[in-house]
Formats: sequence, structure tokens, C-alpha cells
Amino acid sequence: MITLYQRTDCPFCWKVRLALAELGLGYNSVDTRLGEKHAEVLRLSPTGTVPVLVEGDVVIWESGVMLDYLDARYARARFIPVAAVEQAAARNLHAYSDKVVGPALRELVFEKRARPEADWDWRRIRDSESRWRDCLAWLESEAGTLSAGAPGIADFALGARCGVAEAYGAGVDGDFPRLRDWFKALQDRPAWDAAYPTYFTAP
Repeated sequence: MITLYQRTDCPFCWKVRLALAELGLGYNSVDTRLGEKHAEVLRLSPTGTVPVLVEGDVVIWESGVMLDYLDARYARARFIPVAAVEQAAARNLHAYSDKVVGPALRELVFEKRARPEADWDWRRIRDSESRWRDCLAWLESEAGTLSAGAPGIADFALGARCGVAEAYGAGVDGDFPRLRDWFKALQDRPAWDAAYPTYFTAP
């Protein structure tokens, strides 16, 4: 049985849950709170952060490696293309989600999650929303690499980021039609509801 140490609203955890849900794999969820120094997470992971996936003697503390592991062990290359060019494109989008989209959304999330609305710093929020839309513009040109009908690592990573953005009032609108259609199709999959964060109100 897989055990996943996680925080439900964390996009790194969310993308792993999406993969698990697509595979139909049951798992034991150990939920942590924002800022919590969870004893088992600290013992298992040198980073001290979630997610951490444990299966038998296997301990994985990096979300991208978790997707690689699940693909190799259970999905039979369903999540990661075998062909070199397609695999590179998928991995590029996965990296873009973590290295560009995540930082773009950070201030939006931190302001709205940590403070009452009366104390929001609207300059920081608008700057973050602007950076998010820059990401969407770039992703619109790359949308052909995404596939909600047969989702893989890029779909899981970017789907989670889009879900976080939507939860904080900055979704994928009609200015980005290819991306909007992809995200809607991803949300229509049973795995989306199964993986949706309990931290947010269910869609």
C-alpha cells in the first residue's frame, strides 16, 4: 500500500494525487498542515517538505520522481511518452509548471491565503496575476502538447497549478481558448474530483 504524506492544497501533492487517481490506486493519506514540522516527514525526507511517497522500502521525496515511479511501476509509460521528442516536450512543460508558473502564482496565493481581504496587498496580487497571464499566453502556444484525454506528467502538473489559480480567483479564461478547453476537459475526468483538495470548496 502506498502512503502519501501531503498537504491537500499543495500543487506538488495535487499532481501526484491526480496520477494516483488516474491509475485507480488506493493509498493511505497522511495530511499535514501548512508550516507544520511533521515528525515522519522530517525523518523520511532530507528537505522536510511534502509530498513524500512511501511504498514498502521505497521512499520518494520529490514529486517529479514520484510521477516517474508511478509511470514505470503502474502506468507502463502511459504518463511519460517513450519517443524522445515527445518526452522532452512533456518534461519541459512539467518543469515550466514548477519553475515558472509556481513562482508566478506565489504572491497571489500567499496574500489571499494568509491575510483577511481587508489586508490584501493589491499591488502584489495584480503583479502576480499579470505574471500568471504571461504564463497562460506562453502555454496557449504549447497547448498541443497537453492531452486531457490521455493525461500525463505535464497535464498533472499544470492542471494542479490551474486549479490553484482558479481557487484564488485567477483561472483560465476565454483569452486562452485552447488552454481553457484542455483545462475544462481535465476537470471533467473522474480523477479530478477524486484528487481535488479538501482545503478548497469542491467544484
